[in-house]
Amino acid sequence: MFRAASVALALLAGLAPAQAQDAKGIVFCESYERAFQEATERGVPIMIAVIQDEEEANDDVWVNTLNAPEFIAATQHTVSIIGNRGKEDLHGAREDLRDGKKVKVCKKFGSISCADHIKAEVGIFRDFARDGMLKTPQVMLVLPDQTVITALIDRHPLEEFLAAFVQAEKKLPNGLTQAEYGTLRANLAESKAWLEQGDLARVIEFALPYAERKSNATLIQEAVGLLAKVEERGKAEMAAAEELITAKDYVNAVARLDEIVGRYRKSVIEKVAKERRATLVKNREVKAALNAAKRESTAREMLENADALRDAGHAERAEKLYQRLLETFADTRAAAELRNRKEGGG
Repeated sequence: MFRAASVALALLAGLAPAQAQDAKGIVFCESYERAFQEATERGVPIMIAVIQDEEEANDDVWVNTLNAPEFIAATQHTVSIIGNRGKEDLHGAREDLRDGKKVKVCKKFGSISCADHIKAEVGIFRDFARDGMLKTPQVMLVLPDQTVITALIDRHPLEEFLAAFVQAEKKLPNGLTQAEYGTLRANLAESKAWLEQGDLARVIEFALPYAERKSNATLIQEAVGLLAKVEERGKAEMAAAEELITAKDYVNAVARLDEIVGRYRKSVIEKVAKERRATLVKNREVKAALNAAKRESTAREMLENADALRDAGHAERAEKLYQRLLETFADTRAAAELRNRKEGGG
């Protein structure tokens, strides 16, 4: 059939906070313009359906194709739009609960109001009509830049429609599903707070899987951008560790590298820090410095334990520990402090 009027449908397959999942069918976008914006954010194609009322082929495609479970599942990887001129007095309306509020939606198409799908057809007709006409029933798979990948007019086997979804997804692989879209939108705001708080490992854990998807979705690119900011911080911290190494402050340099490894888990920075530490501790001068620091730490702990025994009234046990410290760790600052006490009568 042909329709020379504004024909289009706006059904979005994104679980944005302002939308609700229709339990029996496709989730339709409330706005034609918003559908293309969301498709860009998700990195997915747009499914555009054009349906005419009270016509056999149109009714068949709507009832038996667009409501087939396999078709509905396929729309999870698209943003879905439906255009139709039918008014509320023809389709009827029902109330849905959305964000705790009752909203009126089209009884025929669900998820959006009759006013929404009427407005959507204006945009579809404007952008996709040829010679002032749109054939119905029609299902198109298009890119966010309005490039048409596939247009199926009239009735076709369900397999042909499903193959069109596969072909469209190949053009924009690794985009966000409806569920992932809602989750990522929520987590992006939270992850920015993690970045400000310095919880870098948490940002990496959140953003890294999205970076590995290699998707053009703008929301995924935001997550990748957060990862880049984390890596910038990591490079600055690595530079600070290198300054300590140059100054031969090996103990603090190794400690700094250990901190970096912990803060940048699973990132490129973690790998770089681990490799730098492994190389550093093989150096003879560094090994000597680390061993001296370890001896100093052990001696200091022994002195504190002996002091605790003395203060608790165990003078004999304390004296044995003092003597062991002087014999085993004579070259440490803790031993020097103990000798000074004894010489001063302390």
